[in-house]
Amino acid sequence: MGNEGRSRRVYEDAVEYLCRNADALRELVGAGGWEIPYAVVRAGDPSTAEWRDAVRQLDRAAEAAGVPGGLGLGTLMGVGDWPSAPVPRSVGWVCPAERCARVELRESTAQDAPGCALSDRPMRLVGD
Repeated sequence: MGNEGRSRRVYEDAVEYLCRNADALRELVGAGGWEIPYAVVRAGDPSTAEWRDAVRQLDRAAEAAGVPGGLGLGTLMGVGDWPSAPVPRSVGWVCPAERCARVELRESTAQDAPGCALSDRPMRLVGD
């Protein structure tokens, strides 16, 4: 994986963390440092500089609000600081807009699709 691929993965991981913890981060950061960059991340194109700038703004705001390492763009987080990896399964739900690397794994596909925090749409089923 080249530098561009590694960079993209770092941003995807940061946005995954953002998706998983959006409510808690919004409360910590406050509306002033949250609303505008979060709207850009939700609606923007991940290949643009504007989108990456918005992710960096949220990363800095989270760190300033007391989250060690912010969203994880600038530092490697230690054990226990980053959400644990899911147990591999053959069925799961992924972001419908492919804006983040968030995956929710389920025991059964009979459940309703969870909602995506970035797109306000049901997540997309993948797997068996």
